[in-house]
Amino acid sequence: MSKESPWLTYGRYGALGFEFAGAVIAGILLGRYLDEWLGTTPWAMLLGAIGGLSGAIYRLVLVLQQLSRRGQNARED
Repeated sequence: MSKESPWLTYGRYGALGFEFAGAVIAGILLGRYLDEWLGTTPWAMLLGAIGGLSGAIYRLVLVLQQLSRRGQNARED
């Protein structure tokens, strides 16, 4: 039964925050590029922001479920 370092846990949650922000920013930038290319300002950027946010939330839920399962398994040991 090995106890995980708190720094490793902080690092995982910190990386998750950067991943969340990166997905939203990537959606906005892609939407902005498409707006300039298609001339549909601001609709593609809004859809990109919503898509990035949706993907980020989905990923957040998956990772938090995984971390929760890992924590429960550690407590059962």
